[in-house]
Amino acid sequence: MLQVYNFFIFIILGMIVAFIFDVFRILRKTFKTNNIITYLEDILFWIISGFLIMLSIFTFNNGEIRFYLFIGLLLGILMYIILLTKLINKILLKILKPFREIFQFIHSILKKLYNSIINISKKCKNKSKKPIQKNNYNV
Repeated sequence: MLQVYNFFIFIILGMIVAFIFDVFRILRKTFKTNNIITYLEDILFWIISGFLIMLSIFTFNNGEIRFYLFIGLLLGILMYIILLTKLINKILLKILKPFREIFQFIHSILKKLYNSIINISKKCKNKSKKPIQKNNYNV
């Protein structure tokens, strides 16, 4: 009976891991990032997933690794992908859309401010390069 309970726990865990994957995937779609950020997100996903799996193995199965746990995990991932991923993606995209717009607005303001500072510094630099003219006043 305990094995059946653990099997269902790991089905739920598989669904949680798939949900976390969807969150990272939607964040990647919503906010365009460079490769380094993408690599860091991937590493963070695997750390979170690994931690959750190991924590669950120790919490629910006394640290014993059994084949049926991984079958449950994979079954949970497949169930989530088949049943929930489209719905969750739509919901997450709607939730993140205002954040993306705010982020883009702040980014455009900061970019304009940065460009203004650069232009001002270039003008100051050009003015400081003018040669100093000597006045020949006899005192």
